[in-house]
Amino acid sequence: MSTNFFEFREKLTARRGEPPAAMEAAPGKPQPAPLTVTQLTFQIDRAIRAGMPGTVLVKAEVSNFKPHRGSGHWYFTLKDSQTCIPCVMWKSDAERVRFEARDGMELLATGQVRVYQEQGKYQLYVTRLQPLGQGALELAFKQLHARLETEGLFALERKKPLPLYPSRIALVTSRGTAALQDMLKVFERFPWVRLCLVNVPVQGDGAAERIADALRRISRPGARCGNVDVILLARGGGSLEDLWAFNEEIVARAIAASRIPVITGVGHEVDTSIADLVADYHAHTPTEAAQVAVMHWRKAGADVEAHAARLHRSMRGLVQDAGRRLELIERHEAFRRPRDRVEQLRQLLDDRQRSLQLSVDGLIESFRQRIAATEQGLATAGNERLRRDRERLARLTAALSEQHPRHAAGLAAARVATLELQLRTVVSNCLQRQALKVDLLARHLTAVGPEQVLRRGYSITTLKKGGKVVRSIDQVKPGDHLLTRLADGEVESTAEDKNQPGLFE
Repeated sequence: MSTNFFEFREKLTARRGEPPAAMEAAPGKPQPAPLTVTQLTFQIDRAIRAGMPGTVLVKAEVSNFKPHRGSGHWYFTLKDSQTCIPCVMWKSDAERVRFEARDGMELLATGQVRVYQEQGKYQLYVTRLQPLGQGALELAFKQLHARLETEGLFALERKKPLPLYPSRIALVTSRGTAALQDMLKVFERFPWVRLCLVNVPVQGDGAAERIADALRRISRPGARCGNVDVILLARGGGSLEDLWAFNEEIVARAIAASRIPVITGVGHEVDTSIADLVADYHAHTPTEAAQVAVMHWRKAGADVEAHAARLHRSMRGLVQDAGRRLELIERHEAFRRPRDRVEQLRQLLDDRQRSLQLSVDGLIESFRQRIAATEQGLATAGNERLRRDRERLARLTAALSEQHPRHAAGLAAARVATLELQLRTVVSNCLQRQALKVDLLARHLTAVGPEQVLRRGYSITTLKKGGKVVRSIDQVKPGDHLLTRLADGEVESTAEDKNQPGLFE
């Protein structure tokens, strides 16, 4: 049984415990001005702002985490066992989050509750996220460590070997740090090694980007530092926050992409950063990093002396061996009576000359006989070929006189005329069949086209956004704009909630 609007209002007031007359305006009292949806939403937002504290701290589980690729904003939901709230985190705030938020992670969210006027719903505008159970930097370190290890950036086989005797070294650190002074004390004993200082900040905002940019510029051919042999990336000790620039992904990937070997000396011996794991050599302190770079130079003098002594012994052995071989050659028979050997060679030369003369004479006689036989054969073959060609020419002349071109031309002209008539007939029949087929298809399309269906009283409804044809009520959501196409135009409508009671139901 349907209920009209007035009965529905009486039931509603009875459910609230108010008399029906309370909802009716008193006679003669002016009615309040109606509000627009925008005005109502604004008043709701103002009421929430007035009734809620400026900043709230929410403990919940993350779900439906969807970072927007274009804008960089984060959209997600915070939920507990009973309810949930939609959340937004702007790009400027999301860039300060060190770890990667994921579905199912428990977090402490700091933000403000506001109304999103476009959709008329409240949501939490988050300004800060903090994981429960561990620090944000510790969680970010573990996440980045796992991802880079999966990609193989920590593998030993991809690390480049260090040069044994580097002559040009690039120092990537801050100019005013104690780490630079520690490294310079080591390099003082090796004045022939040329150093290039690349001054970059080693902590604070933007430090990671400056360090990565410096590594890329040094590794690029034709850089200001020239073709350096090794890069030292160093800084002194500090807290995890102070050393965080060396745990950024951009620094790790710049080290991995460098064509020049990189030695890191970051912090104290207990500190291990992502940059240390990716580097080609991990030194525990800046001093150790400098010592590793020039460790072969420290024993270069002793190595040179050892090589010189080994070379002296080798040369002395070679000279002694050459002297013994020379003595053996001097005692040979050929050097004691060299004229005998010359006479033997002269006799051998005379024998070879006589044999060569006899061979040449025999070859000349053989060639003369072969030339005579060849001349006789060519003459006989030429005469026979000439005779055959003359006989063939006579036969061709007789056949040509019998087959004059006028007869062939007449037969060809008659055949062409016949073929032309047949071709015209076939083309005419084909064109008639195609025209008939096109006419039948046009009639069929006209009969089954959507215009004929619309003229019979049917309509086509599509979603205004996207133009998709509506074939089921499940495709339509409340608030969707619809276009209904009729035979003589289009009607635009808006879908309402199918579960919401009508005004007079």
